Amino acid sequence: MTSNRRPIYIGTDPEDAACDRHGEMERRAPIVTFDGHVHALADGVSVYNCPECCLELARESGGPTETEQAAFEACWRQLVDTRWRSGLRRLFVDLGRGGVDDKTIHIRERMDDDEIPDYLREADDWEVKTLGDAEF
Repeated sequence: MTSNRRPIYIGTDPEDAACDRHGEMERRAPIVTFDGHVHALADGVSVYNCPECCLELARESGGPTETEQAAFEACWRQLVDTRWRSGLRRLFVDLGRGGVDDKTIHIRERMDDDEIPDYLREADDWEVKTLGDAEF
C-alpha cells in the first residue's frame, strides 16, 4: 500500500479529512454491525473517504470496483475488521440489538428519536426503524 494513500478518515476534525494524492474527501454516514448490535458514530465523530483511493485498493486486492460505493464499503469493512477490537469501537455508540437490511437499520429496542444520532436521521442513505415503529 502506498504510504500517502488515505482511503478513509475517521475522527473529530473534518479539516483533516483530505487525501494527499486526490484532495477533498467525501463525507459518509456509516454504521457498524458487530455481535448482533448496531453501532453509530459518536457525537462529533465524522467519516470521510477518498473514492479514488478506495477504488485503487479494491483493484489491487481483487475487491469490488463496479461503483465507488462498493469500493468504500469494502474499505470500510476491512477497517472495521482489523481495528474494531483495538480501539475503533470507542468512536461509536451502541444503539442496541439489531441489523441492517439494504438501506434500513432495524433496531430491536424501543428508542426515542433523540437517541438516534442526527447524522443517521438526516442521511439519505439510511432509514432507521426501531421496535416502537408501527411498521417494524
